[in-house]
Amino acid sequence: MIEFKQEIMSQGVPISEAEWQAFSSHLLPQTSKKRSTIFRQTETCKYVIYLTQGVTASIYNYDDKEIVTRFFQEGNFSTNIVSAVLKDVASDNLIAITDVEYILIPFELFIDLFLYSNTIGIFIRKKIIAHSLENKNFTTIKTIPDTRIKYQFMLDHYPQIMKRTPAKFIAKFLGMTPEGYSRFLASYRKS
Repeated sequence: MIEFKQEIMSQGVPISEAEWQAFSSHLLPQTSKKRSTIFRQTETCKYVIYLTQGVTASIYNYDDKEIVTRFFQEGNFSTNIVSAVLKDVASDNLIAITDVEYILIPFELFIDLFLYSNTIGIFIRKKIIAHSLENKNFTTIKTIPDTRIKYQFMLDHYPQIMKRTPAKFIAKFLGMTPEGYSRFLASYRKS
């Protein structure tokens, strides 16, 4: 948890010890093993997840296929905000791609801080802006028809995700089968 406090403070957010104690008393540190489901699409999200270690992916099932919509890494909020706001079931699963460590922040506290706090709320608002920009990047990547450009974009902008994520999840993100991805990589490396 001390790393989380340091991360907040590194964003230029001063936190008094009393404020940190009040905030941290609501936080729930968690771990999940590689390939475990952290959050199911049949659940209603009640927490905001802040990743402190590892990579997760948002995955939904369509026509008996798993589709990866985006990846999250350290420093990301990795949760289904829409489900939490609407108090309805989520549209996707959140899967641990690697072993992960994360902090659960009760959604009601998160929203209260987002709207009214001039300390921790600043950190949350900055992270939400970064989260929105990353969502746009991942949406843009998904709409590019050329697999080479998609792949290169991921290498250029998300090298740690590319290094740490098993090939089958990268293939699913790119809209390929693992076999097709393997053939693509062989062709890509030759050129």
